[in-house]
Amino acid sequence: MELRHLKMFCAVAENGSFTAAAEKIHNVQSNVTMRIKELETELSQQLFIRQKNGVVLTSAGQVFLGYAQRILQLTDESRNALLDNASPRGLLRLGSMETTAAIRLPKVLARYHERFPQVQLSLMTGTTNELIKAVECHRLDGAFVGGFHQSATLHQEEIFREELVLVSGRDFASLAALANQMSGLTVLAFRTGCFYRSTLEHWFYQAGIIPGQVMELGTLDGIMSCVAAGMGVTLLPRSVVDGHGTRPAVHCHELPLEFAQVKTVFIRNKDTLVTPALTALLDLSHEQFAIDEAVAPSPVDGDMLHATQACVDTAQVH
Repeated sequence: MELRHLKMFCAVAENGSFTAAAEKIHNVQSNVTMRIKELETELSQQLFIRQKNGVVLTSAGQVFLGYAQRILQLTDESRNALLDNASPRGLLRLGSMETTAAIRLPKVLARYHERFPQVQLSLMTGTTNELIKAVECHRLDGAFVGGFHQSATLHQEEIFREELVLVSGRDFASLAALANQMSGLTVLAFRTGCFYRSTLEHWFYQAGIIPGQVMELGTLDGIMSCVAAGMGVTLLPRSVVDGHGTRPAVHCHELPLEFAQVKTVFIRNKDTLVTPALTALLDLSHEQFAIDEAVAPSPVDGDMLHATQACVDTAQVH
């Protein structure tokens, strides 16, 4: 068994076909197919089910994938461990929630790239549940997720805190008015596994509220635009809402403290080597988020600003 066999196997598993895998690793399809057959013969196991539109992993393939990814990661870690530890370099695979990637990370990643150009950064966005699984199986070196989680395999470190707010169109001036009509409103959310969505569902349950239908959207811009257009409500960090272009068209409703105050946590697998590249990223993240907290306006100031603007607009109309 050779490392190239494992790389090809992982590429096929991740891309769902021999052709796509060959393109990904810059190889010819026939060679990838042959090497996978050799691997299956060596293991005496069928790793893929061949279909007309691609391949899917067998149960044996699912088991082997975790080991293959771990072997490749250990190979990278051993190589990085022998490099000059004073200078971050190599590949750093990060994951993040969509909201964190949109609002919190751009400054961090821009400063990181400027300081450490020898580090090859990659960023995958997904739900908290998806990111946890990716870190646990070593597909990511670490990820920014919502809240702390029960997992013996993860090291978890708080990075910053967010205030969650229920976001609606400007027609609803109070949370009470919104709650009374919730049964007729659509909840706009990311797919199942999103930390903010599960928090909202928990609040609905505690408050005895039965909302209308749930509409899943794949992007933050899509959710905010739909809320601004009056299609429904969502739950997001106040920092995300305040930084979005649709802010003047939406209203933020404060929730009880137990639901409003949440932590964004950086997770990594306990088996993962903490490289200089990862250490530098965490240090820079703490530094940047401390700056963000220091310069952020208070929620009251933000609401007063929008209220003042509304008064000015009304005065201009009259």
